[in-house]
Amino acid sequence: MRKVNGYDFEIYLIPFPKKLEVKDGTFLLSSNRWVFSESVDIGTSLVNFLEKEGISYRFDRYKSPNLYYGDIFIGVNPYVVPHKEGYKLFMDDYITILGHDERGLFYGVQTLKQLIRQFGKKIPKLFIEDYPDFPNRGIMIDISRDRMPKLDTLKYIIDKLSELKINQVQLYMEHTFAYKEHEEVWKDYSPLTHEEIIELDKYCKERYIELVPNQNTFGHMSKWLIHDKYKHLAEAPEGYETPWGGRYEYPFSLSPAVPESEKFVEEILDELLPLFSSEQANVGCDETFDLGVGKSKELCERYGKGKVYFDFLMKIYKIAKKHKESVMFWGDIIENHPEFIRYLPKDMIPMVWGYEADHPYEEKCGLYADSGLSFYVCPGTSTWNTFVGRADNAVVNIKNAIFNGKKYGAIGVLTTDWGDNGHVQHLPFSWIGFSYSAEMSWNVSEVNIDKFLKALDINIFEVNPDEYPIAELIYKLGIVHNKLFYTPNGTPFFYAFLYPERNGNYKLELEKIKEVENDVLSLRKEIQKFRSDEDSKLSFVVDQILNNIDFALLGLKVMKFLSIYKDIQAVPENEWMEFEDEFNKVIESYRRIWLVQNRPGGLEQSIYKLSRILRVRRGDLRGLIF
Repeated sequence: MRKVNGYDFEIYLIPFPKKLEVKDGTFLLSSNRWVFSESVDIGTSLVNFLEKEGISYRFDRYKSPNLYYGDIFIGVNPYVVPHKEGYKLFMDDYITILGHDERGLFYGVQTLKQLIRQFGKKIPKLFIEDYPDFPNRGIMIDISRDRMPKLDTLKYIIDKLSELKINQVQLYMEHTFAYKEHEEVWKDYSPLTHEEIIELDKYCKERYIELVPNQNTFGHMSKWLIHDKYKHLAEAPEGYETPWGGRYEYPFSLSPAVPESEKFVEEILDELLPLFSSEQANVGCDETFDLGVGKSKELCERYGKGKVYFDFLMKIYKIAKKHKESVMFWGDIIENHPEFIRYLPKDMIPMVWGYEADHPYEEKCGLYADSGLSFYVCPGTSTWNTFVGRADNAVVNIKNAIFNGKKYGAIGVLTTDWGDNGHVQHLPFSWIGFSYSAEMSWNVSEVNIDKFLKALDINIFEVNPDEYPIAELIYKLGIVHNKLFYTPNGTPFFYAFLYPERNGNYKLELEKIKEVENDVLSLRKEIQKFRSDEDSKLSFVVDQILNNIDFALLGLKVMKFLSIYKDIQAVPENEWMEFEDEFNKVIESYRRIWLVQNRPGGLEQSIYKLSRILRVRRGDLRGLIF
């Protein structure tokens, strides 16, 4: 805590700089002054930002002006700023921002924007020197599990991520690109078009973000393989018994034993990859659970499952290499067959992923570090399968990944935001994971969570955290699950809601459930107060949070039913009708909120998943549509 002009204050920035020195006095942004820079795009974007903040500055393309009180000079000088993507920010009688390169200059301006957002026109005089710890700092957004954001929503996310100094974005795809000859696969999902990818790629580049193509090419291909046109490519066309128990009722992976599989991968990558300016591509290849149980069974018995997987991975690699310099892939399967890691091409980039707080990142990072391969660490936001997030798990998972990534020489971080089982979580819940990853991948150090949440309010939700502690309340919602029993990759009330027939797996203590329900109701009451007729943007954020809270309350009610009646079908009709009425109201709000920021394709598929409990009540115990 520092004092300026007799007032105590903290500085809230994401990411927080490596070096920040606060001086005596304040700098006043006064109208009718100048922004000088040879970097026209960065300079004019700053002028436009100031205009939105009610501060009128003019721009002049000038390399070395005579500066007067209130002026701003921004320029590139790698001799003064030695670290790539680094910057120095001097705030005295005038402002000087120097970057090692254009990207560093851009990041210095983002820091200035955050200072203005917190302090307005009167900012403490200070000096900042800053640069990133990881060269590649990425976010991956799942656009294949029903929720496809509108282009404007993606641009909003990209704008915010660029302010957080994120420099890579991947959009996880299975089937949500409008491939020219494959309309039957994507027609119900409002896919990205060729033109939209080109537009989005350009939009990212203007904000110093690399849009890396991401197309799964081995496992997770159900939405293709259910169609007759592609079913012959499937490893197990009628489904398979999963490693975690139960049967997956649909085809899942391409079969390496089918020659046409390679031709199919070549066809889709030849169409998709040239649309991206990035020289990298992520070809997926994760979770090939059914490999060896169907058409490739004989091959796997003869050569081993690791060899069959590796050989098909190499075929995919060669296809992608026709278009890109480096090929990324998820490392989970090859980690089970570590003897093949040394045979990977040295320009392949394994993506080391795991989403629980205690994931063995040290062991996995050490495995790749010993091989000499470049690799990323890939934690998650812990939002999926939860309704209201697992914020504490996200924080520890991200910290675990990044600390070990730094220790073992990872070249990048890619924090993932998945959409399993309907992608029910709305965007506000993802910002803790996005922002915490941005914070730590830039500056690997311990983070004060209270200061971080206030910085999140100021810079993401753009509210005063003392009046509207949105991030703090989201975080509190994300830890209520701790009073219940542990369930991996999700919260107990989400799984009970989706799979109530698995009541034997749930430790149902009625008093604990009621305690959590009371906690959630109390937080709902707090958040409800922030709705404002004057601020529609804030009200929409509140509406999204309330809708996910209401889903969580439904899940807790299901847990109470199971605790009391043991079976959903045993719930008295009057209580069930009340539950259905509540469910329908929550779904109605869900539909309205979804359509504000997301495309209509996938909405009905998401609602179908979330409605499974109604089918279970009727005695239909079939699984979900993926």
